Amino acid sequence: MLIIDCVVKDTIKAYQTYATVFETRLIESSKNLPNLSFNEVIFEIEDMQLHLFDANPQMGWQVPDSNAAQFMWFNIVVNDANELFERAINAGFEMVVPLMKDEELGIWNGVVKDPFSYSWVIEQNIREVNFSKRRQILNKRIQKLK
Repeated sequence: MLIIDCVVKDTIKAYQTYATVFETRLIESSKNLPNLSFNEVIFEIEDMQLHLFDANPQMGWQVPDSNAAQFMWFNIVVNDANELFERAINAGFEMVVPLMKDEELGIWNGVVKDPFSYSWVIEQNIREVNFSKRRQILNKRIQKLK
């Protein structure tokens, strides 16, 4: 099982935001536990578990720098990218790349950044494009940028 740990400023608020956008299943939450120095929430989105922690500089738990380059993002493949993209925007996610159809790659996709500085690629498959063909397409696009 893959569990991804993420640090946010306010774990309870972050979970509530994610639960309005994604189909989540709450596993554990410290929300109603007394005398805690930090909060944490464990929940599932699709087949992935997220474990959120409140920021705690003494423990080295830092929130992502919203101005730094993104070195990691979540990619979620859904049946209706438009619906999920709209829910994300309505919940306060920032549009980074608008939702677009890429016929050549056989997908709809767009990128949003949540209020906690994590990026999400929202994708919908239109048709299957094998790995080799996808690499050829992307390589040609990168070559044009040079």
